[in-house]
Amino acid sequence: MMSRGLLLLHATLVSSIACLCACNKDGADPTTTLDSDSSPNTSQVGTTTGSAPTTSEVPGTEDGDPPTTTMVDPTVPPPDHGGSGGQCNLFLQDCNEGEKCTAYATMGGLFPDGTKCVPETGDKLPGEPCALDGDFGEGADDCVAGSLCLDIDNSGKATCVAYCGGDMETPTCANDEKCAFLFEPTVPLCFPPCNPLVQDCPDSDACVPNIAALGSEYFVCMPLVFEAIPGQYGDACYAISGCDKGFQCIFALNVPNCKGDMYCCSSWCDLSAPDSCKQFDQTIDCVPWYEEGGETPGYENVGICGIMP
Repeated sequence: MMSRGLLLLHATLVSSIACLCACNKDGADPTTTLDSDSSPNTSQVGTTTGSAPTTSEVPGTEDGDPPTTTMVDPTVPPPDHGGSGGQCNLFLQDCNEGEKCTAYATMGGLFPDGTKCVPETGDKLPGEPCALDGDFGEGADDCVAGSLCLDIDNSGKATCVAYCGGDMETPTCANDEKCAFLFEPTVPLCFPPCNPLVQDCPDSDACVPNIAALGSEYFVCMPLVFEAIPGQYGDACYAISGCDKGFQCIFALNVPNCKGDMYCCSSWCDLSAPDSCKQFDQTIDCVPWYEEGGETPGYENVGICGIMP
């Protein structure tokens, strides 16, 4: 991550999936700010009780300290609590036979902040359509063990997404996918890689950072949330995948004429054509995503339009 801090919202994807890393306009989370030395969390920052998300507490921002949660360290196997309801390890999937380890909201609500063992009641595989048993955050769905039905906006339009394997330091994914860290505490999920300058994802997805922070190593295809909410330059957003394709949810202080109080959409830009940002505002520049010498191969020209406060 870059100490000068750029502007990504955290991606809890919908405050997710669609949060990773930055925020989704449907409730995911923003990524980072250009002047923040602290790492933003990756949880969603909105709710989905109405047609548009209502912003509330934003964990890990200057508005308050991160809330205390019960998410266990995913790298440390927890004790066996004797069946459903016990804490577990998302990486290891260490529940009893016939159960699966999943993320859930310990105090209710949309955003997972804990883990528990639940009965494995479905047979939907990663990439297949899925359905929740209740609301997102309750932890029950029809996906097989090792995957989560990522329906952050409770729209019923969701697919199973695989949890990452390995551990926090060396996460693994199948089929060349990359591990993204969503919500706060972290929920590790696998998504296809992509290039934000190309936006080579399906129409329903946006190409966003795998971690809600400037300098994230990879970019992944995440489902768009609250697609009906405007997500062009300067529009307010609430999640890492909450802007239109080609735009990214970042902190408002980095986006001149931002229409939101905390997070706004800005455009990805190619460092080889830095003047492209001037179409949005004459005061912004194409800010390098990576520190010099720290670029991920293939992403050397990736930048984001913004100002350095």
